[in-house]
Amino acid sequence: MNRLLASGLAIAAIALSALMPASAASLSIDDASIDGSITFNIGQFDAGIGFVIDGTQIVEPSVGNTSAAVSEGTAGDPITHTFSGQFITGGPLTLTSATIAFTEPGGGISDILTYAYTGGGFGEVATLTGTFVSDVESGGSLVAPEGAILVSEGTPFDFSNTNISASAVSDVEAVPVPEPASFMLLRAGLLGFGFLRHSRKMG
Repeated sequence: MNRLLASGLAIAAIALSALMPASAASLSIDDASIDGSITFNIGQFDAGIGFVIDGTQIVEPSVGNTSAAVSEGTAGDPITHTFSGQFITGGPLTLTSATIAFTEPGGGISDILTYAYTGGGFGEVATLTGTFVSDVESGGSLVAPEGAILVSEGTPFDFSNTNISASAVSDVEAVPVPEPASFMLLRAGLLGFGFLRHSRKMG
């Protein structure tokens, strides 16, 4: 009886381990490393559609890793990239959806990430869908949607879930440096203002 019970438990353990993913899917959206492009680093989207960017399948369902670069857009013309991927989970999902707006030091938004998770469960398929909107112009036309989570550009944002590690990082926009002539005008204006105040005190 004990041998039969032990055999049954061993078979059940093997069946359960077959359902559990060996490791996690991974996604990083990197808009900070290469100027002019956004890199999607993708790993182990092992179910259904694999991983798709802008309607093109980048990875068939597999446990392999790859990367794909897409355009960052042009100044004053934001670009939106869509993505979706499917992977097997070992339990229920912990996140559902959110919108993240990456903020610039001088105000304004450099990139906006939206994502949503659906499905999941023990040995079930989960789907991650989202968009990444990029604007290469500092202080450009992007506006943070209502309820968005604000994250400083250059700071990675983690949106990992059950059996997936996921993150996104926005590029740090260069702050324009005034030309020497602008400095001279500013200095002359300040000196003139100081002289005017001094003259009023004297008179």
